Amino acid sequence: MTYSALVTGASGFIGSHLVKTLISKNWSVTCLARPTSRMDQFENLPISILRGSIEDDKFLEKSIRNQDYIFHLAGRIRSAPKDVYDKANHQFTKNLAYACLKTKSAINRFVYVSSIAASGPSESGVYLDENHPPRPESEYGRSKLRAEETLYNIWDKLPVTIIRPPNVYGPRQQETELFINLLKKRIFPILRDKEKRTSLIYVKDLVDGIYQAALSPNTNNQIYYLTDGQGYSWRQVLWTLRKHTLGKKFVVPLPEEAIQLAAWMTDIIKSTGLIRPFFGRRAWDAMVKTTWLYTSEKARKDFNFAAQYSFEEGIRETVAYYAKSPPKRIS
Repeated sequence: MTYSALVTGASGFIGSHLVKTLISKNWSVTCLARPTSRMDQFENLPISILRGSIEDDKFLEKSIRNQDYIFHLAGRIRSAPKDVYDKANHQFTKNLAYACLKTKSAINRFVYVSSIAASGPSESGVYLDENHPPRPESEYGRSKLRAEETLYNIWDKLPVTIIRPPNVYGPRQQETELFINLLKKRIFPILRDKEKRTSLIYVKDLVDGIYQAALSPNTNNQIYYLTDGQGYSWRQVLWTLRKHTLGKKFVVPLPEEAIQLAAWMTDIIKSTGLIRPFFGRRAWDAMVKTTWLYTSEKARKDFNFAAQYSFEEGIRETVAYYAKSPPKRIS
């Protein structure tokens, strides 16, 4: 059976992979995009693109008509003021969900891709499950949690599934690309901490999990973490990237002290308001001092989710992608 799907955030990292997966399964795909979003990566693919404002109720109502599924991945991740986060993450989700209610569309499932930031960090060595009370520590995380709460309030009227991905890596992910490009310049960040700090998932496994959750009858009005089932130190992540990018070739070590100085200088530049880079002391601390560990046991029980890629396999495939094709920046 052929289904129709509306996808928001299609031009982003995860969204672009999801769109191509749906196309490969012969779904009819419509992408909701801002007027300024670059969609050239989908050139010659059989999709429809609707451009408009996330605050235009009529536009949203028109967009969701005749759709079987909604995959809502759009949101603001990079550093932004509180009102920008709220508009892009909370208000957009609310507007889209209420458009479904207003038009009384027969949506099979509204899948919202949230974030572990909505849950907040874990304690050292503790893998959080979905029953743990959310305690977001960033404005981004709080805006994502407000979006989730909007959906909680109406999921007796709208079939909703919420996915909270951990750190996601793979082709076309900007941080992965950044590290690979750094390694190609023979610069290697040296991290001392060997403690498991983060859960991870390869983008293909995440997209497969989102797809499975959307179709499963057991996932209605539920929240899920999707991970590869392991925990990693950032030191381990960087060494694995180095192995598959450079092998045993010579590198110039970049000590932690130099990275901390760069984070401090970035914050000074950020304070001028001229640029809003993602990196800074808060991002650095979240990476090396904060623990983000979660379990996917509930997803395994409810819809047999299991990651197919090991971390080594995912990194190997990602490095191979950049070796054979020039990086393409996602807008």
